[in-house]
Amino acid sequence: MHPLFALPIAYILGSIPSAVWVARIYKGIDIREHGSKNAGLTNAFRVLGWKPALPVIAVDLSKGFFAVFIAQLFHEPSYEWLPIAAGLLAIFGHSFTCMAGFRGGKGVLTALGVFLALQPVLALTCFAFWGLLFAATKYVSVASIGACAMLAVLATFGYASAFLPVYKLDIYVFVLSWLVAVFVIVKHKANMVRLWNGTENGFGKKRKT
Repeated sequence: MHPLFALPIAYILGSIPSAVWVARIYKGIDIREHGSKNAGLTNAFRVLGWKPALPVIAVDLSKGFFAVFIAQLFHEPSYEWLPIAAGLLAIFGHSFTCMAGFRGGKGVLTALGVFLALQPVLALTCFAFWGLLFAATKYVSVASIGACAMLAVLATFGYASAFLPVYKLDIYVFVLSWLVAVFVIVKHKANMVRLWNGTENGFGKKRKT
């Protein structure tokens, strides 16, 4: 198989709309018409409960990870960029899924899977930072935005490896980190407006009326 076949595979994997399918199977609803109307883990958890959210976690993480893993199998010098492009396509597939009318989620969990395959130390550091922010604020959106900002910061220092050699990155992962950080933060623009207005729904917090 030609290495470039890894790219459509990555997009198709990313396009698996786990939250949409789980909601249809579990409750017979379109999750994009309930809660925050987002086809992602947080809305699945709120609308369906924690048990149906578990397969959403498993699928969204796995599709990002395996999109990169499959591309990495084609280890050729002329295709060094292939796992990066595959990771980006998996995230785009999650957000613009061809299997559910191009209306998907925001890509946070799929991005975590992508970076677990590419640079696990960087991924786990950002996930730990996400956890700290969530514990402090109870807002998933704040934690996700903050973790993406941390991804860009650590990628910048990691590319200049003299500063943080543990996060040493090549140019491809550096560029991907910034693209993903900007993309996911922009996808949270509605959340940022609600945070500014004090109407964002956090866990353990009631929305203002």
